[in-house]
Amino acid sequence: MLFKKQRNLDDHYLDSALRGEQKGLEYLVNAYRDMAYTIAVRIVGSHEDAEEVVQDSFLKAFKYLDQFKRASKFSTWLYRIIYNTALTKIANKNNVTFELEDDNEYVSDEGSALQRLTNSDRKKYLGMAIEKLKKEDQLIITLHYIADKSIAEITEIMDMKSSAIKMRLLRSRKQMYCELKKLLKSEIKEL
Repeated sequence: MLFKKQRNLDDHYLDSALRGEQKGLEYLVNAYRDMAYTIAVRIVGSHEDAEEVVQDSFLKAFKYLDQFKRASKFSTWLYRIIYNTALTKIANKNNVTFELEDDNEYVSDEGSALQRLTNSDRKKYLGMAIEKLKKEDQLIITLHYIADKSIAEITEIMDMKSSAIKMRLLRSRKQMYCELKKLLKSEIKEL
C-alpha cells in the first residue's frame, strides 16, 4: 500500500516536473538526492566527485525527463543515470575508490551478535565487512539493502543479468558473514 502511494505521489510530481513546474522538480530532488549521493560516493569514492555526479545526473534526468517511459520506477531510471555518470567520471579520472557512508544502515540477521551491538557499532562493523567486498558488490549491496531495489531494478541500473546480481548478492552476504564472524569473535567477549 505504501509503495503504491509513493508511486502515485511520484507520478503526480513527475507530471508536474514534465510541465516544468518548480514544485515537481524540487520534490524529485528532495526525494532522491540522499540515495543518489550514496550510490555516487560508492562508485567515485570522493564526496566532491559524488556531489558533482549527483548534480550532473539530476540535470541529465530533467533534460531527458520527457523520454522517461515509466516502464520502470523513476528511481530506477534515475539511479541508472547516476551509475553511468559515475562510471564516466571514473573513466575520466582513472581513479577507482569507494567509501562507506556512516549514516547508512544495513540489514542483519535476527538473534546474531550483531543485533546486540549499538547502532554505531553495527554501522562500524558492517562498514568494515562491506569494505572487504569488490567494488561492484558494494554497490549491489547498497542498492539492494539500502535503496531497497529489487533484483530486476538492479539489473536495469547496472546493465547486468539477474542471475549475476543474485550470485553476487549471495556471495557478498556469505563474505560479509565470514568477515563479521572474524571481527566480532574478539569483540563479543567485550560486550
